[in-house]
Amino acid sequence: MDQKTAVMSLAHLDEILADELRPVLVDFSAEWCGPCGDLAPELERFAQEEQDRLRLVSVDFDAHPELSERYDIESLPTLVLFANGTPVLRLAGPDGLEKVAAGLDALHRTRRGAIAAEPTAMNPDPAPERRLVLCGTGPTVTIKPVAKPREEAGVPEITIAVPAGHSAVAEVRSAEELDSLAGVCPDALDGLIVSSETPVDLDLVVRLTGLSFLELDAPGVDADQVARLAALRRLRHLQVEKPDEEASDDGALAFDEAIRALHMSLPDTEINGQWASPELLHLLEPAVEETGEVVEAGLEARHRGDGTVTAYLVLTLPEGAHAFAPGSIEGRPVSVRLPEESSWHFVGEPVFPHAPGARLTGAVLIAMDLAGTGDRLDLEVSVPVCQDDSCYPPFDLHLTCVPVPAP
Repeated sequence: MDQKTAVMSLAHLDEILADELRPVLVDFSAEWCGPCGDLAPELERFAQEEQDRLRLVSVDFDAHPELSERYDIESLPTLVLFANGTPVLRLAGPDGLEKVAAGLDALHRTRRGAIAAEPTAMNPDPAPERRLVLCGTGPTVTIKPVAKPREEAGVPEITIAVPAGHSAVAEVRSAEELDSLAGVCPDALDGLIVSSETPVDLDLVVRLTGLSFLELDAPGVDADQVARLAALRRLRHLQVEKPDEEASDDGALAFDEAIRALHMSLPDTEINGQWASPELLHLLEPAVEETGEVVEAGLEARHRGDGTVTAYLVLTLPEGAHAFAPGSIEGRPVSVRLPEESSWHFVGEPVFPHAPGARLTGAVLIAMDLAGTGDRLDLEVSVPVCQDDSCYPPFDLHLTCVPVPAP
């Protein structure tokens, strides 16, 4: 008997979930995801050991984007356990097999399959058309098709008509930027990303009751603050950073207890990469941490006087994260492209720094020579990032610079 079935389509997975009497464990992975490859043999052994009470199927993240969107897969690997066709446990990262085994034990004790209705985030209704008004010097505002990568947009004072089927996401990096959201309607934003080095006013966050997605990384967010997030009843995805290393053990313990309480208060919400039906909530400890940070980039170019320019691209990866240079055999590499309509072309290949195993960390300098004409140079950069034994879909960056004369 095959221990793993490769899903061929959305309809194929629906057929498996409808016909299979055993619980089904779905492994979302990709060829470029190193942790997915590390997990694969363990999954195979686990499936063989549990073949009497489990069926393992795999979904290729790249080949089946419709399935990744249906189940809101944002990092790899992700394991989703189904019983009677219903998700009952969801775990991001490679360390979830013990919890899956415990979940199977709990399902066996209940002697029934589906334990609870799946989170409504799995099949969200299209957002209605509405208007978003931002005034003052405020955050970056993103208008994006649902389940598509973020694209930067927005100006200090702007009114944006949000089309049906799109979502509005605000990104703030300081308490002052968060203050600028005080005037928006509570249901104007679908998502909010807070990444601040100073404490923020959580009153301004919990009043945004329309949020379905929240990333919160700011000092001072302790157990009491976490408990207040229970007011956001529409949340489907929550990422909240733990206290820093200087926090006391008691504070960290209280924080974990507050997260567990949130799982009870927000039963349809995936918190820090985990979700479970009520009967399996005891499996979700400790919570896993995911990256809420993004890749930063800068581009500059200098004329060389012979119709060519030398351009320098600097990528800054989040702390503890890594990406791969071309030639890596371990994961999907960073790619640097010119738009199809570009008047420039590469002279040779972009030069990446030498690194053991082609693994890139921290600030990465990429040099390239180009020939052509035009007052502006545009680049398209794709950066797949791995962190804490999880890999993330590529950050797609669109960079522009004006080449300057050589000194």
